[in-house]
Parts: sequence; C-alpha cells; structure tokens
Amino acid sequence: MRKAVLGVLAALGLALGQQQVTLFWSGAITGPTSETGAPYGAAIEDYCRHMARSIPGVVLNCVVRDDRYDNATTQRLFEEAVDRFKIPVYLGYSTGAMLQMKALIQELRIPTLPASNHVGLIDPPNGDYFFIPVSTYSEQVVALLEYIAKQKKGAKVALVVHPSPFGRAPVEAARRAAQLLGLQIVDVQEVGGGNLDNTALLRRFEAAGVEFVVHQNVAGPVANILKDTRRLGLSGKMRHLGAVYTGGVDLLQLSGEAAEGFLWASPYYTPEEDTPGIRLQKELVSRFGRPAGYAQNHNYTAGMLAAAIAVEAMRRAQERFKRINNETVYQAIVAMNGPNAFRPGLAVSTKQGIEVDFTKSERTGAEGLRILEAKGGRFVPITEPFTSALFRKVHYGK
Repeated sequence: MRKAVLGVLAALGLALGQQQVTLFWSGAITGPTSETGAPYGAAIEDYCRHMARSIPGVVLNCVVRDDRYDNATTQRLFEEAVDRFKIPVYLGYSTGAMLQMKALIQELRIPTLPASNHVGLIDPPNGDYFFIPVSTYSEQVVALLEYIAKQKKGAKVALVVHPSPFGRAPVEAARRAAQLLGLQIVDVQEVGGGNLDNTALLRRFEAAGVEFVVHQNVAGPVANILKDTRRLGLSGKMRHLGAVYTGGVDLLQLSGEAAEGFLWASPYYTPEEDTPGIRLQKELVSRFGRPAGYAQNHNYTAGMLAAAIAVEAMRRAQERFKRINNETVYQAIVAMNGPNAFRPGLAVSTKQGIEVDFTKSERTGAEGLRILEAKGGRFVPITEPFTSALFRKVHYGK
C-alpha cells in the first residue's frame, strides 16, 4: 500500500512538470548496530519527507532500506538504486560496506555521505566522492587523548574497540598521538556485542595500571563495561571516554548510574540546547510518530545532518545549474564553504562560526567537537567547541 501511495504521489508530481529526485539510504535498521541505524535511517526518511517539496520544480522521493549490516546486501541495494532511480547522491552507513564500495563509487562519481566517520573513506585511493558529515573517528579519539594529556601527564591508557574496520579505524592515529602527547597506550582490546561479563578485561586493565579507557564502539558494549567497572569497584581507578557512537541517550539508558562521569566526544548539539536543528528534530519525531526517545537521540540528529546536507546540495544544484544530477550535486557540495558554508543548527561550530563546510580536498563537514560528561542522567558540555590540534599531524604528517 505504501509503495502504491508513493507511486501516485510521484506520478502527480511528474504530471505537474516537476522533476522527481530520489534521496536513498540503506543501513542497519535491524541486526548488528541497529541501535544506531534505526534512528539514523528514521531521521533521513523523516527529514526527506519534511523537505519533499522544498526545492522549486522538484519532488523528493524518499527511499530507506534495511541492509541488516550485511555488506553484500548494501552493495546490491546501492546498485539497484543507481539503476532504478539514477540517484544524484548516496547516503551510506557502515564502515565495512563503504570501504568495499569505494572504487565503485569513485567510478560512478556519485557523491556519498556515509554514517561511518572512518578516515579511510576520504583518504586515497578512490576517496574523492566521499563526504563525511562530521569529524572522523580518528580525530575524535585523538581529541580525547589530547584531553587526557591535559588531565594527567604520562597517563596509562587502554583502547577498547569494536572488532571491525569501524572499531579499528583510529588505533594507528591514537598510537602516534599518544607518543607525541607523552601518554602510554598499554593495551588495545576488541570487544563486540554480547560482552555480558567483562571481569577479565577490567582486571587486566587494573593489573596494567590503566587510568583511562578510550572506547571506539557503539553504546551496547560500552554500557556493559561501565556496569562491570562499577560492580568491581573500579570507578575510582579508571575513567572511561568514547567517540561519537559510544555515548548519548542510548548509553545513559543502557548503563543507568554506571554512566556517571563518562566523557563523550560529540559534534552534535544536545537535546537541551535550543537550536533550529534540535527544534526540528523534536517536531519531526512527533509528526511522524517515531519513538519518543528519538527526540533525544544523537543518532537521529546524525541522520538529519546527513539528509540536510544532501537536500541542501540538491537545492543549490537546482538553483545554480537548473538540474540535479551527480555532477551538479558534487559541485554544490565542494562549494559549501566560506560565506557559503551550511548552518542547519545540528552540529557545534568552532570559534570561526562555521558549522558544515567542504572543499575538494577537505571532505569532513562539521569538524567542531565538544567533550561532554554524563551527569545526573544527561550529557553536559565541559569544553567549548574545538578541533584536534594533533590529528592532521599524526595522520597526514602536516
């Protein structure tokens, strides 16, 4: 029934002489990492429907598909979307699938905005058409290490990462940054879902004298480690910190009081902040009947940001070139800088006042970060927006 209604709406739009353009996303609505993928995909669909007739002469066709975190399914759905809808921009999801599809995306020259913040997506070879909406995992983790170095010189640090390319992404940059900062990375452990008893892991860290644990993961495994840290009486001995997908409302709900004091690197405004983007998030969640918790969920915020960048690029392509295709959308994205930077009110700005900007060589959008601390059941900013001072040096040698 839903497909039939969408078809009727599309036909009506075309009958009125409007171009139909498809905004397409596939990701883990179910399966591994769906705690991130479900609200992320919902946000893309909701924002697309909200903006469906916002571009003069254009009707947006909003298509969201569940790939169940399966790389082969992701590629099949992408190829079908290219053939059927002639998509001008692609909204992707997982690190593994995006890395697998880099060469194909480069060949087809389709601008791609992934949920993954893996720096390898924008690095050569074949990274020219990837645009990461926020800072990379590597930069987030390096920023956390910079924060640790300010708290204690020579601190002992452990990394806990998801057992996947997503999790392993920042390890190399973290090692280099730690050396420059005078920190000791004494252990790196991979932990995925189902980690119901982390006693051995935490006793290992205790024996090594670990003072800070930096996580690159989704919320579930981190929550289990926090609860075990509390159960074992280790909360006063080691501090936990994490990159963007570790924290937020999911972690608070899963961890309860054990989340208290967790430090989270996030580029997004919090639900308590009154910005145009956060107000719209709450409106969309209500209007489209989503779970009430999505109004506070940063994964929904992240999906909105990706969709907003894509729709804004299409709007600018239509305005500038009078047509929307992969080439005009690409040109619109790489011109999204300086006075033409994009300000949707979803991500924090640095002192320069820039929220989202891209060029052909700088393909991360919202580069501002804040450190937030879990206090009394919510995350509270404890730093002003900043960018990592060391990341470019340790990753690019600049």
